[in-house]
Amino acid sequence: MSQPIPAFMEDYLDSLREKGRKESTIKRYQYDLIDFSEWHQKSIGPLSLEAWSALSYENITLFFDELIKVRSYKVRTTRRIYSVLQQLARFCLSNGQVLTHAILHYKQPELVDAPLSRNEWLNKSESDRLLTMIRSYEGLTENQMRGRPLLIDRNEFIAQLFLSYGCSLHEVASLTTADVRFERNQLRIRSEKGISRIVTLTEDHKRLAYTYLTLIPEPVRPRLFSNEPFFVAFDFQRETFRWSYEEDRPKRLTEISIQKMLRLEVMRASLRKGFSAMQLRHTFILRKLIDGADPFTIQQYLGLKSPLSLRRYFLTIDQLSTEEKLSLSETATEALNVSK
Repeated sequence: MSQPIPAFMEDYLDSLREKGRKESTIKRYQYDLIDFSEWHQKSIGPLSLEAWSALSYENITLFFDELIKVRSYKVRTTRRIYSVLQQLARFCLSNGQVLTHAILHYKQPELVDAPLSRNEWLNKSESDRLLTMIRSYEGLTENQMRGRPLLIDRNEFIAQLFLSYGCSLHEVASLTTADVRFERNQLRIRSEKGISRIVTLTEDHKRLAYTYLTLIPEPVRPRLFSNEPFFVAFDFQRETFRWSYEEDRPKRLTEISIQKMLRLEVMRASLRKGFSAMQLRHTFILRKLIDGADPFTIQQYLGLKSPLSLRRYFLTIDQLSTEEKLSLSETATEALNVSK
């Protein structure tokens, strides 16, 4: 998105920084505001404070119609964007920049729980193929192959954090070396709200994490028991891990880079396009519920607000055939392997 953000929107984002909001949250707000600004430029004209103040109810309706009917955004996404625009309007009201605003009278799309679609989770065969491909060199460029030995264990461990532990993208990208306790086989997961939980790693997964860390050259390796990032960005041109001179520590592997890595691995495994960390997390939750895990335990384990957060997964399971449930179940797969 090349269009500069209007000054009154920048003022709003600055106010969030002053309130101590996380930079990741501010970036999401900024993305939504730029998106709206570009839509306004294309559909109505340049977005100024005066144009924002004069925005009509009909204009707002046209914008959300495009999100829902043209872009096929999910209701949760449109409600998030609605909330950002509403908060911007309230900020302008508090500063006396506007007297009222159409977004405050617009009825946001109703949130109705719906089952996950088939492209929002992986069955056991697909997830196994993904993990197998991560350890292979198939489909890589010559440049990618040279650095691959340093990244195989890192990439597999990241995928396992989503598939086997239900971590979110933010949780994985935020890990520090202080969060990983090799001597206890434990991982401390911190949510965006700062809530911590402890998960126990299997020996195989701990070995992946330890091998990855020891393969990082010592000069750029994150120090144990520190606030330095556990997952470090990689420079394919120099074939080594990157250092942040601004922060004087290893450069953190960003959420965007993790998503890019996953897309590459999914493509190489010939899986359906569009898979992300969220789809892998969906897979973890569906598997656990199908295999009989207690919903309250899952809620606590993932740090979810309430059992209602699992409603979509139960709706999904209700619509699955017996064959699809078996294809997701870990216990069924283990039983099949024993019988063979």
